[in-house]
Amino acid sequence: MLKMFLKGKYYYHLIQHRHNALLQQDCLDEELRAKLMVKASYHNSKVVEFALKM
Repeated sequence: MLKMFLKGKYYYHLIQHRHNALLQQDCLDEELRAKLMVKASYHNSKVVEFALKM
């Protein structure tokens, strides 16, 4: 049960990371691009954290 929960959180953060990275590439506003970069790096760190736990 715990492994399934970790897998769900892993995929959630993976999707959010990819989504923010794609938005960042298409963004024209530098301030928004910086915010999206921070969000993408946060979700990437969570992806790595949950990958190590699984």
